[in-house]
Amino acid sequence: MTKKLLLTLVAAFMAVGALQAQKTPMVVTVNMGELYQNYWKAQEADQKFQSSVENAQQEIQAMIEEGMGLANEMQELQSKMNNPALTETAREKFTAEAQQKAQSIREKEAEVNRYRQQTEQTLQQRRQSIVQLHISEIREEVIKIAKEKGADLVLNSAGMAVVYFDESFDITQEVLAKLNADKGSASATPSSQN
Repeated sequence: MTKKLLLTLVAAFMAVGALQAQKTPMVVTVNMGELYQNYWKAQEADQKFQSSVENAQQEIQAMIEEGMGLANEMQELQSKMNNPALTETAREKFTAEAQQKAQSIREKEAEVNRYRQQTEQTLQQRRQSIVQLHISEIREEVIKIAKEKGADLVLNSAGMAVVYFDESFDITQEVLAKLNADKGSASATPSSQN
């Protein structure tokens, strides 16, 4: 019985010793949202993207105005058709023109809708590519700094998963400083990224 008790105690001490010998994980936090919003490359890309969005909206507006012009022409034709002094031949002529104008209006509406849909899809894909590119760059810098600090785990403090963290673990400002360190030299050369 004492041998069993002695073996059990030895096993328990060994288990406790093994647990104590395991490395306590080093955890750091970073606010990925703040990094993305303040990363100069992401800011420049966002400005270029917003310019593209505005250009697309202007093109759509121009197409809509063309359609409105066609609608105004249609109203003029209808007014002419309703003139009681018109001959039957003139009325038929205006009716044929009105039918052609109505067809042109339907085609313009379809063109605007197709263009709007294609443009929104293209812009959405472009936005997604831009975000993925810069998130990848940010992740690389986060991993590099986390490894320099000996971290085993990096948590996004902007996410819902973290309820509390010691701010001394947050490396957001350090990562942001490294990301933006080359802003002066890189922004002087034309950026191939959008």
